[in-house]
Amino acid sequence: MNRNLLTLVIATVSFVLLSLTAVQFYWVRNAIGIERINFENRVNSAAKEVIYKLEKIKTYNTLSHSNQTRDHFIDYLSGIDSISLALIADVDSLETSADLLRLLQKSNMAQEIIAEMIDGDQPFQIENHLNMEVLDSLLTHELQMHDITNSYSYGVYSSEKGRLIYKSSDQYNEELLKQGFVFTLYPYEFLPKPDYLMIYFPYEMRLILKQMAGIILISLLLIFIIIMLFIYVLKIIVWQRRLSEMKNDFINNMTHEIKTPIATISLASEAIRDEAIRRNEQLTDSYLKVIDDENNRLAGIAEKILQAAIIENENFRFNREKLNLHDMINVVVNNMTIQVEVKDGSLVFNPGAEKPLVSGDRMHLTNAITNLVDNANKYSPRRPRIRITTANYNDGVKICVMDNGMGISNENQKKIFDKLYRVPTGNVHDVKGFGLGLSYVKTIVELHGGRVTVESELKKGSKFCIYIPFSNKRKHA
Repeated sequence: MNRNLLTLVIATVSFVLLSLTAVQFYWVRNAIGIERINFENRVNSAAKEVIYKLEKIKTYNTLSHSNQTRDHFIDYLSGIDSISLALIADVDSLETSADLLRLLQKSNMAQEIIAEMIDGDQPFQIENHLNMEVLDSLLTHELQMHDITNSYSYGVYSSEKGRLIYKSSDQYNEELLKQGFVFTLYPYEFLPKPDYLMIYFPYEMRLILKQMAGIILISLLLIFIIIMLFIYVLKIIVWQRRLSEMKNDFINNMTHEIKTPIATISLASEAIRDEAIRRNEQLTDSYLKVIDDENNRLAGIAEKILQAAIIENENFRFNREKLNLHDMINVVVNNMTIQVEVKDGSLVFNPGAEKPLVSGDRMHLTNAITNLVDNANKYSPRRPRIRITTANYNDGVKICVMDNGMGISNENQKKIFDKLYRVPTGNVHDVKGFGLGLSYVKTIVELHGGRVTVESELKKGSKFCIYIPFSNKRKHA
């Protein structure tokens, strides 16, 4: 997949993902709005029930406790009858305009008397009718009946006095006046300045979110899963692209590495077939040595590829045995010294571990240390100074390989243990390899229960350390 197509795919998927996330958040927001409306409707319904019951209680108390109610009603009826008879008699006796004026005055007086019979002389006062304990009980009951269980604060506001005359607590007074639900108390009194019941829910949104917790959590979980899947797929795409590039580099590099010794062997073989050269034993031996060296080089290439293939085999098993790491490192030093000295360098081993015995696979640990020394030699272009040390560390042995080579940048240090990754060498074009060595080292060491670390600085060399425990329970890859 080329870069432009990859960018287009990422941009398209990102747009779709953002759109889905926006739609999901929009849907959740609308659902919260609907739930809030439902909550307000439940509060309104509960408050109306409370006000209705307060009105019933007031009416009942008025009818039950007013001793003058029945007498007033009887007086009202008899008053209407007597006033009506008197007015009728006066109408029959009208003769002049003065008589008509007198009749109107009597009529007005009769209306005042009837009004006094009906209304009495006591104006409506909410303090005489409203019991706060009853109000509190009714509110608690009705809110619970309407599935409203969160805390609330309430009060009674007097329009005539311009203040709260009752309040359930001293908290939330400002919120109660500005944000509370408002309901008219005793609406059937037709008062010019009515009183109001105010209710405020300080945790209204918390209750709404609690009731919608399941839906919100599912939505957030789906969004999270979609995002994680997108990131995972994106990583796979990028990794596949990078892996494809590394494989192409590996194939090109391997082809170049194999073609060179093959061409050399072919030329040497052709030369040996020449009669004149075969008569010269010294020259023939020289060509045979070239063939042998190049053959060993091909064997080394095959060995490195084989190392990477072996550890990926599901049936791969270690051949564990008790190993003396100092003896094993001495073998590596003896084998690698010639290659280092060819570049006018030095390879020194300073054993420091008092207990060098570990349990492990001789061949693979030898290959791992050999790879570290070989890298130190390859990436030290001039006069390599390579030093190997050992020390006991955390119930195991720590082996460090230090060099004075070109070093590794911090960015590349994070990638050098990836399979097929090779550190860019700038102008140094003669460094051979496939990017398999350090990946192999890391895998082998970890299968032994250990770990690999690196310390490096550009142009100041590198230090690779591997830790091998005395014993571990890991049996296979």
